[in-house]
Amino acid sequence: MLIISQNARLAHLPIPKEAVLRVNVAWVKSVHDLDSLLTGIKQDVFLDFPEGRNKPPKPVLVLGDLLEAMKRWERIRYFGVTNVKKPEAIEKLKAQVPARVQLVPKIESLAGVERLGDILATLPYEKKYIMLDKEDLYTDLSHDNEGLDRCVRRVRQVCRDAGVEVLELAGVIFESHREG
Repeated sequence: MLIISQNARLAHLPIPKEAVLRVNVAWVKSVHDLDSLLTGIKQDVFLDFPEGRNKPPKPVLVLGDLLEAMKRWERIRYFGVTNVKKPEAIEKLKAQVPARVQLVPKIESLAGVERLGDILATLPYEKKYIMLDKEDLYTDLSHDNEGLDRCVRRVRQVCRDAGVEVLELAGVIFESHREG
């Protein structure tokens, strides 16, 4: 799966039709703004909700707002579940999200790495994904480079063995802006 930030549209880059656009809810200031943003998106949407985020920007919207948006917007096909440490986090949400929306656990901590097999077992989909946030994992590991390397290898191996695709950051786009 190719996931591209919805902000890439602002750089006027051609976006492949098969790409999924990621909307990071931390940058969305209201339900109205979310609806306006989704109106302009024609591709499938990966709604990324960094619940409990400590660094700015902190989300203004709450889970209830996003569950309602999932009912209104058929293009929302994936929901990134932040910092999954236990399978119960997925179990709780499965009953709340529409069936067409696939939960994608975000692995951001050693606890998530250690319980990954149990977390994967809760995913009821034919094709499964997890998102590996190496930056947050590195922070959780107190900036331990070797620990990060071990965890990344372990996540990839567990997912490979289970037939689960690992979504990892593969670069960033920078664009210059002039104040005018």
